[in-house]
Amino acid sequence: MAAKSMILRASALTALCAAVVGGVALSGLLSGPANTQTDPVILPQTALAPPLETAPRPDVSAFGLPCGLAATATAMPGAVVALDVIDPCRPGGRIDIIHAGLTISAKTDATGLLTVDFPALETPAFFTLRNDAGEEAVTLAGLPDLTNFARAAVFWEGDLAIELHAFEGGAEFGTPGHIWQEATGDLADAIIGTGGVLTGLGDATLTAPRLAQVYSIARARRDEVRLSVDVPITPTNCGRPISAQSLHLVPGEQADIRPVTLTLPGCDGVGDYLLLQNLFDDPRLASN
Repeated sequence: MAAKSMILRASALTALCAAVVGGVALSGLLSGPANTQTDPVILPQTALAPPLETAPRPDVSAFGLPCGLAATATAMPGAVVALDVIDPCRPGGRIDIIHAGLTISAKTDATGLLTVDFPALETPAFFTLRNDAGEEAVTLAGLPDLTNFARAAVFWEGDLAIELHAFEGGAEFGTPGHIWQEATGDLADAIIGTGGVLTGLGDATLTAPRLAQVYSIARARRDEVRLSVDVPITPTNCGRPISAQSLHLVPGEQADIRPVTLTLPGCDGVGDYLLLQNLFDDPRLASN
């Protein structure tokens, strides 16, 4: 399955780059063969067409790719979307990704590329991408297997260090079946129904980052899972207000999103944890 995912990812990147440079390639294909006639042909002055204006050359990146934001979305196993984003003239630039009411922020690499494996929250899965220059791109993919999974998520802005915890089959903290950022599980287990997986989204090194954690498990095991959300009190977040949202995806329905607003305890509580309760209708991943 890993090899198949790599092939799909490579194909998507190839198609994306081809789309960006397509205009340049097309102009070359439409050029005719060179005129090899050696004898000059003199036409009457009235037959001469006015000289064509040379179109200005578009801005290009250091690698010769035209500037501009573009993206493709490819459906992957496990109701995951492989997002491939290219912004050649803004390497290391911020990209905000908006999907089903959830927003995360990431950044392109030194060549202007960004790849994200995003657990879908709707199907068709529609994505809007926006760079720090205000340019936008949209893309979508169909996820027919989304109804096979239950999902819950927490997403927020800033350095809040929020943690989503899932306890499967009566698991306790730190035991097998406890899925969180230190023990994320495996997507392959979620696909075959033997466990869940936690996906972290976003780049915490950005200014005012938009971050998320998404938990996924097979729909058939939804009733075996207990959820909780913890916020460690740290020197960087103590006494600060929280701006966050929780998301509960019931299979076959739209995602239910709820705001989370409160102020964290003061800095004398550094080292403690704040347990956020009632973020979901039911501590289990309910279904219709």
